[in-house]
Amino acid sequence: MNPIKDTLKDITSMLKLDGIVLILFAVLIFLFPALLSYLVAAFLSIAGISLLVYGFKINKSYKEAEKFWKKLEE
Repeated sequence: MNPIKDTLKDITSMLKLDGIVLILFAVLIFLFPALLSYLVAAFLSIAGISLLVYGFKINKSYKEAEKFWKKLEE
């Protein structure tokens, strides 16, 4: 059980997903320029939610890591 390793794995998978979504949005903008404002709004929403998720996961991992190190010190 390594909370830091688990959190890094979650964050890297979310970053890969964000990258795929960005590429998809870029292709859609090239194909349908009129969708630009909707896609930008959708991306900003996804980015905001992703950052909140990252923040909560990092905070949880930090707390678990503190518990882990305290157990090792005993």
